[in-house]
Amino acid sequence: MLWSICKQILNRKKSNGWILLALLLVFCLIWFMVDFFFVLEYNKSLTSHRDLNNTYYIELGTLAKTLPEYKEAEAEPSAGIANLYRIVNRIKEYPDVESVALCQSFSSLPGVGSYNGSEYRSATDSTKRAGIQRITFIPEEDYFRAFRHTSNQGKAISLTDFDWGNPSAVLISQMVAERLFPGESAIGKTIETSYKSPDAPRDQHLVVGVLDDLKRFNYNRPQGIIFFPQRISEQNYNYIYIAIRSKEHIPASRFIPAFKKQMSSNLRVGNYYLKNVKSLVAMEKETNNAMTNMVRSLSGLMLFFLINITLCVLGTFWYRVNVRKEEVGIRRAMGSNEAGIKKLFVLEGIILLTLILIPAMIIESQFIAAGLISTLGQSNSSYGDYLPDHTIVRFLITNAITWLLLAAIVVLAIWYPARSASRIKPVEALKDE
Repeated sequence: MLWSICKQILNRKKSNGWILLALLLVFCLIWFMVDFFFVLEYNKSLTSHRDLNNTYYIELGTLAKTLPEYKEAEAEPSAGIANLYRIVNRIKEYPDVESVALCQSFSSLPGVGSYNGSEYRSATDSTKRAGIQRITFIPEEDYFRAFRHTSNQGKAISLTDFDWGNPSAVLISQMVAERLFPGESAIGKTIETSYKSPDAPRDQHLVVGVLDDLKRFNYNRPQGIIFFPQRISEQNYNYIYIAIRSKEHIPASRFIPAFKKQMSSNLRVGNYYLKNVKSLVAMEKETNNAMTNMVRSLSGLMLFFLINITLCVLGTFWYRVNVRKEEVGIRRAMGSNEAGIKKLFVLEGIILLTLILIPAMIIESQFIAAGLISTLGQSNSSYGDYLPDHTIVRFLITNAITWLLLAAIVVLAIWYPARSASRIKPVEALKDE
């Protein structure tokens, strides 16, 4: 049957040429989008090792000096620090708060758009360097418990798991450890800043622990992280950010208004007041609006092309079946059953799709050679072994997915006209002849 179908395709090369050209263009376009979604879903599948569900950013405001409620004495650093601790303690006393995290910079809150990065190197081998995101936290509260950091084995990580006796102690992520200290344990080693001002020594830090890799956003790959403990002082107390984890049974739609209502007066301490409560999950979505819009646009385009190719194939094969009634009649007269007729037309469509596979892959390879295909999240992790970085394997996988997707569309589009053709009586099909 396959040989017979191939001969028929060759005999109808003029009419099949337009179908092949349309399939070729659609295949390349769909492949481009499949490649994007393949990398996107691959990145999403990588473990994040933390959980932002039920976490919130408590935004504090300070009264303007022109307001009558403003107190000059409360603006003193000592008073400000004391008031900040009062606020934290009152938040911890709220019944539905499970844990609290304190950060020294807004960029240390997970899921937000702000980013604080730097480059560090091994103190013993300056050629070993790594770009790292800096996360600064206040160790009076358990930052890791609040965001439920876990190991690869799923074990919960706590601040108390590490020795903070050394004032220069820091934690680094696994990929940073592998980059700066390949083949050896990083714990107990010293890292330092790659760059420094001419009149200042390099900042050096003792590694007291190695955490599993984290992702900045869900669609990114894991990246290098360094965790700095910072004490609240007169220099930084105005730059402390509070995050909390609520109990799991309370949705954000209920927790936020209830917290605002009950705590607005309690958190009016000194010149501080409760300005807002924001879900970190919602903040992450807002930060990722550009990516969300891109995903929606590409999803819409892919759906548009799939619907159009379905209608195109449906219309084409409906026409081809109508002009080939005599052929169907002859086949039925010679003993072909309905299943055989349907199989004939479906196989013909699959063969046509397969014929454009090699030309399509040649065109796609030119896209790759020209650098038109980017790898989502690659800039966030310049090291590590990831499947999308293996170009040939990724190329074959995405083409296989594209072929399967279009094959399903072709089969669905051909099935109905093929079903109608298979039910034609031989006498009806041959009466015009």
